[in-house]
Amino acid sequence: MVEAMELRDIISGSVPTKIKSDATVADALVAMMERKTDYVLVDRSGPNDAYGIVTRWDIIEKAIAKGEDITITAAVSVARKPLVVTNNMDLDLRWVAKKMADEGVSRLAVFDKENFLGFVSDLDVLRAASAKKPSKAEKGAKA
Repeated sequence: MVEAMELRDIISGSVPTKIKSDATVADALVAMMERKTDYVLVDRSGPNDAYGIVTRWDIIEKAIAKGEDITITAAVSVARKPLVVTNNMDLDLRWVAKKMADEGVSRLAVFDKENFLGFVSDLDVLRAASAKKPSKAEKGAKA
């Protein structure tokens, strides 16, 4: 039997990439390029606002393909909001996958209270699922 992998095991390698709510699409693109990621968190403009996400595809589809000037277009105008988030670091891998499936998303933003820890993606889940950890019984048999 394989040991359960938890969200905390998957998110540990994530680099939290966040831009301000008043950032431009160009700012989002620069942040992605600097951090070598395909998506960034868009911060809330206030306590009653929702977090958002901007992906490379959002920039292509909602800005560049429409002829927008990315140096003046607000990132929030191409962001998807509200963002699907989780803050339960004890979630088992299957529940992370189920939340993604139920919400129809390929990424979840992970928070510890108000502290953004990063994103967990479908690729992270697939990598974790393929990385078999030996069970306690298997570990004992090798000793």
